[in-house]
Amino acid sequence: MHPHPGAASSIDYADRLHAILESKNLTLHQVSQQSEVQYGHSSPYFLPHNLYYDLRTGRFSPSIYQMSFLSRVSNYLLSDWLRAFGFNVEDISRMQVILPSKRTVLLNSSLDDPQAWVPWLENKLRDKPIPPVAPLVELVEFTDRKRLGSISGPGSRDFLYAKIGHGDALAFPDLLPGSIVRADPTIANDLLLRGNGTTSDRMFLIEHSKGLCCCRLRIVGERLIVPVSTQLPYAQIEFQLPQEARVIGVADFEIRPLVRSAEPEVSKELAKRWKPRSLVQETGLGQLLRKSRTRMDLSLREASLMSHQIVVLLDDQRYFVSPSSLSDFEVLDTPPRHFHKAITLCSLYGLQFYSLLKTIGIEPEQLGKEPMPDHLVGRASVADSRRGDEELKRAGFIAVLMGECREVPFFLRNSTETLSGLTDVSLDDCFWVGGEPNPIHPYLTHALLVIVNRRKRKPVYLRSKSLWEQPLYVVLKRDGTYLCACCGIENGSLVVHPYSPQFYSPTQLRYPDDAEIVGQVVTIARKLV
Repeated sequence: MHPHPGAASSIDYADRLHAILESKNLTLHQVSQQSEVQYGHSSPYFLPHNLYYDLRTGRFSPSIYQMSFLSRVSNYLLSDWLRAFGFNVEDISRMQVILPSKRTVLLNSSLDDPQAWVPWLENKLRDKPIPPVAPLVELVEFTDRKRLGSISGPGSRDFLYAKIGHGDALAFPDLLPGSIVRADPTIANDLLLRGNGTTSDRMFLIEHSKGLCCCRLRIVGERLIVPVSTQLPYAQIEFQLPQEARVIGVADFEIRPLVRSAEPEVSKELAKRWKPRSLVQETGLGQLLRKSRTRMDLSLREASLMSHQIVVLLDDQRYFVSPSSLSDFEVLDTPPRHFHKAITLCSLYGLQFYSLLKTIGIEPEQLGKEPMPDHLVGRASVADSRRGDEELKRAGFIAVLMGECREVPFFLRNSTETLSGLTDVSLDDCFWVGGEPNPIHPYLTHALLVIVNRRKRKPVYLRSKSLWEQPLYVVLKRDGTYLCACCGIENGSLVVHPYSPQFYSPTQLRYPDDAEIVGQVVTIARKLV
């Protein structure tokens, strides 16, 4: 994966390993002996006594087994050991967001580094109420960098995130292919019980033998559900809970990219009726890989071609996996020797990283629990003033936003280019839209934030396009207020077109005398309630 900013050369890795072991009063000789005593000289866990030499000559490529042993013997986090050797496990979720996906995939949202330093915000002093629509730069400003773990909301690890595939978008157009959906597992079953005999108002993320889907559910009997397609002709299949389907959570938040949106398709496999199979736990790596690849609707050749995209994105040929190697992993039930391949498999097949470890015999509960000091892992260190923690507790815009969001999906912080199409998103590109009580576009109902491409300032109204394809714009009126809507130029006037269950006549503003276009909305973050 990308060598992070603190990555070292091959020669530096030997010094870094020595420093890490020394911080725990360990020597390489001791660690090598322990690995041989516990697992044997021929075991993949074995660490050679001449490891320093191998590192300096560049001949050492760490296996996940060796790294897991180093984590156990030192009690340092496995993810920190990987970072110390130039890997960033957070790139798994980044690849899952970037790579096109036929099927809905559960993202690896729990791999972010709680010790990472991230920019944080504080409220700007205001003597006025928070406006309904406003640029973030008027409401907040960046302050000192904070440890990610110190600003993550309480209970944030309870949430799960999925990316909607373009071949199983049952909830289209309520959810678009490529949308990132958050699922809350804590209230899902309770909501289902309330809706017995009806179609649910809420959308649920569920798992069945052919994969995942996020849609509304119809309860047709005791523990018997039918996923309901909003618009597209997917086959209606009954599932028995919990044998044939598992409710993962209720969808409560969506991050919707409006650029590069894939057209939804109805997969042939999901269009015709099929008999549900029982959900079973795979007992070996081969079974897990075969099942995951099938669920993602990928052939061996297609998966290999996608691995080449990872090579390009991460600039390292070692992430490529040939079709024959993919086949061998499935048939021979043997884990990949190099850690690069394990990362590629997680990215391609939507595998959860720690579930993969467990499948190949590494128990996550037995790995180290202590974070490495910044200087050992190569993590840039800065002073922490703790002002950000105090700010979270104060009244103000940040408190309002955090109360609405419930958590910040920090694992997506390196995916903003994919989600917005912008190479460098700033506060000037982000707008608060959560104060508008009666939005005139359905996608803005319960919306909190939007990202705007300020280069696209010529409004276009596409009369032949459906609602989900209509571009949205942020408009600045001459009285200093903002609105967000579909609009276009007609006879020298800016016409704002309402799409609302309530009646609103189209608004006409003299253009550019009474209003100007700030930019086109490219991403929406909204609650699904």
